[in-house]
Amino acid sequence: MKKPLAAMALLLASALPVAAQAAVTITFDDKATISSSNDFKSQLNALGLTKYSSDDVSLVLTENSIITFYLLGSESGFNDSFATISTPNLIKSENTPFQNNFGAPVSIGSGAFNAGSLAGRLNFSSVGGKPATVGDDGFGIFLTKMQKSGTSVSTFYFGYDDQIQGADNDYDDLIIKAVVTSAVPEPATWAMFLLGFAAVGGAMRAQRRKGKLSVSYG
Repeated sequence: MKKPLAAMALLLASALPVAAQAAVTITFDDKATISSSNDFKSQLNALGLTKYSSDDVSLVLTENSIITFYLLGSESGFNDSFATISTPNLIKSENTPFQNNFGAPVSIGSGAFNAGSLAGRLNFSSVGGKPATVGDDGFGIFLTKMQKSGTSVSTFYFGYDDQIQGADNDYDDLIIKAVVTSAVPEPATWAMFLLGFAAVGGAMRAQRRKGKLSVSYG
């Protein structure tokens, strides 16, 4: 009896729905080489990110999604914050002179977002500085050398220029990593899930019938 039950459990586990891979579409006009004044340039380059763009950038979710955010670095020394308009709303503030978390990213949390533009939903602010959201000159998106406008990705990186001491366009006052996953399993995944339940139910009924037929008389 144990082996059939173990097989049923394995079948059911394989049928459980998993999140589909959602994406964000990044569009921009121009991109430039990451500034040498960016204190995390070498770490970004190691990820293949050698370019950035800020003005006229747009980030658009292709479907309702869950986005998980990580703080990778901060060097401002001022009271800067990153916040989301999501479910739930998230916020992370940082005021240390220098913090490098590329080797061990600090989780900010996960939020649910409806499909569409992320402008006004991913927001930077600073005490004494200039706030910024997607499309503002204080919000920079990091890009690969070959990345073209209109590319859809499931992981993206962006940074903040708080402009407290003037715009320096290095976007290293806060650097954030974002990972996008689907908020709802795909229909095909749900179909597999239901088929798994049906198969387990059939196997259990067959096992009961077999038990009844195996009765012996002495």
